[in-house]
Amino acid sequence: MCLSLVGAPVGVVAQVEGECYERVFEWDYDGRHWIWNLSIPMALYEVYRGVPQSVRTKEGPRGYDYLTTTQDYYVGLLAQKLDDTARQMGYDDYGRAGFVLAFAQSIPYTSDLETSGYAEYPRFPIETLVDYGGDCEDTAILFASLLLIMGYSVVYINPPDHFAVGVLGDNWRGSSLVYPKDSNQTYFYCETTGVNFKIGQLPQEFTGQNVHIYPIEEARQFVPDVAVVLSGEVPRFARSEADLLGNSNATVIAPPAVPNPIAQPVLPFSFNLIGENPVLFVLIIFAIAASMVAAIMSIRRSGRRVQGADSSVVGTIGVESDLEGEKFCIYCGVVNRGCAVFCESCGQPFG
Repeated sequence: MCLSLVGAPVGVVAQVEGECYERVFEWDYDGRHWIWNLSIPMALYEVYRGVPQSVRTKEGPRGYDYLTTTQDYYVGLLAQKLDDTARQMGYDDYGRAGFVLAFAQSIPYTSDLETSGYAEYPRFPIETLVDYGGDCEDTAILFASLLLIMGYSVVYINPPDHFAVGVLGDNWRGSSLVYPKDSNQTYFYCETTGVNFKIGQLPQEFTGQNVHIYPIEEARQFVPDVAVVLSGEVPRFARSEADLLGNSNATVIAPPAVPNPIAQPVLPFSFNLIGENPVLFVLIIFAIAASMVAAIMSIRRSGRRVQGADSSVVGTIGVESDLEGEKFCIYCGVVNRGCAVFCESCGQPFG
């Protein structure tokens, strides 16, 4: 349960119980399997959910800094826990960003039309976490928010019919672009929709394509009238507790403590298990065959199409990618074999 203090700063005696969404996130990184259990206040989610679709999409992708919530106290706590965990593992700047990228990639792809009824429905980070799903711009906004809080310089990258993130790096490898033009700042492409994409790995479809680049103005973001505060734990990245409680009309929520992600070793697949369980082997073969047939036959899923808004900044991503010869599906984020005509996961045809 979450505790809610309505319309008052810390110190008020009256407390009302509020509810939380319980979510479990799992991802693999650096040879380990990570598990993260989060309790996300329903009241916080509802405030973001209440922002009309017309407001979210008013300026198109160039206005997605409105949804990039770096001033959210709870999102600040999440960024701190991810950063603390990455530092405890000894990761450098590249490794910490890669750790957060793997977390963002673990959130399943879902179509806006199927989940919201709108062709375009960009989500706030809290919504993406609670909904446990989103398309390319949703996971990109979540990833960008976390990295900005952690102190990274970030821009949005809008290839044709897609949305991704660029992270400023120093002597990193991979696909990148220079922004602003003629500067010495190199932003490396980060794909948040697919799984196992590393920083700098560019899907083949976007090789040589012009992209729109959108800087993120944090001052333009939406700030909710709900503040999530943990007693005695103020995230070092977020605004101070005093600032958060300055709005006398705000609802102050104290959820359970946010834990650090927990690491487990990634266990190799055991062929002895198949030998000891022949029925399991047959079921696995049947499942693989069924999924391949379904992938070929299914072409009904509507893909996420981000309309490229007019922008004064257009660039081309420099290519240095390990994905040559493979095809990336912009609809579901799966990497396919180079010979594939249809996506082997969702069945959408490659252009």
